[in-house]
Amino acid sequence: MYEKAINYADKSNYRQVEAIALTGLGELERKHRNFTLALSHHEASIEILDYICAKCDLAEAYYQQGLTYQEMGETEKSEENFDKAIKRFEEIEAPKQVEKVRKAIEKVG
Repeated sequence: MYEKAINYADKSNYRQVEAIALTGLGELERKHRNFTLALSHHEASIEILDYICAKCDLAEAYYQQGLTYQEMGETEKSEENFDKAIKRFEEIEAPKQVEKVRKAIEKVG
């Protein structure tokens, strides 16, 4: 389904849908422990979302990338991404999302 969404987004030039689908693909690849591919999808998503200033989806992309680094044991990179996610979620006043990220951080500590 994510691949279909990316193809549709490509044809219709709907970059936000493409980025959200890439975040989803990154999450799936993380669950399959394909970390290199997961990070590639996350980076592509982050680049698009940052460019179009989609703060909520960008925050989620940083969160997902943080989870990937966490799963890889890359604590510093994980925390860096979690901090970016928290910052974006705070900017859009999404306290429940901030709490979600903080709970993920606690799993490491």
